[in-house]
Parts: sequence; C-alpha cells; structure tokens
Amino acid sequence: MQKRVRAIIIKDGKVLTIKRTKPDAMFWVFPGGGVEEGETNEKSLIRECKEELGVDVRVCDLFCEKDSKDRKIFGQREYFYFCDIKDGELGTGMGPEFQENSAYIGKFDIEWVVISKLENIDLRPSEIKNLICKKYL
Repeated sequence: MQKRVRAIIIKDGKVLTIKRTKPDAMFWVFPGGGVEEGETNEKSLIRECKEELGVDVRVCDLFCEKDSKDRKIFGQREYFYFCDIKDGELGTGMGPEFQENSAYIGKFDIEWVVISKLENIDLRPSEIKNLICKKYL
C-alpha cells in the first residue's frame, strides 16, 4: 500500500499550511507527500518539507494515521506527524510543484493560519483539522 506523510507544524498558535489555488477550487493542505521506495516515513517527511517549504524539520510524534478518502490518492495510508522547523527559510522550496512545465496545476502558497480560524477555511483533510481544533482550542 502506498503511504503518504504530512507535517503538522505549529508555532505561536498558528499551523503551517500550503494554500492551493486551482482554476476551480481553493483549499489548504498540510505539507508532505508520498513515501518513496526505501524511505522511512521520517526521511520522506524531511525530504518533502525541504522540497515544499525550503526548511529542515525535526519529525516529532505521530499525531494520527488514516486511510485517504481523497479520490486522487484513495486507499493510500496517510501519516500526520508533529514537526518542528530546525533550519532554513520558508518559501525557498524547489520541489517539482514549483518547476515550470510540471504536471502541477495552480498556485502553492505557504501560509500560517491561526488555529482559531481553521474552522473558517477548507483545510484538508477535515478530520485532521477538526482533531487539531479539538486539541488546541
């Protein structure tokens, strides 16, 4: 089964997200992506955060794991880890989503969202958003 990892980075009452703007939708996601063959979840999450955010992270505790219901990755297992930023500069990611002529459509904007405002945005998956709100509000 394909695995995916996601970073939950919380600082000063805010959670770090990626705002996805597509021609037909706008929503927010947690940084992360697919675990490549031979990678551990932790190594994959460190790589994904460097690619997407431009920062080095320390992977901390596993917060939650669930089967994806997203139609594009349906049936894949998703692992959500709390992470801390160790080094680097947000916004300097050079992953494939930032390359010209990639298969990725739309914009990727890094955005800190105040946890008390999470209920007002389409942060996916909503089950994880709700668990974070329950834990921190």
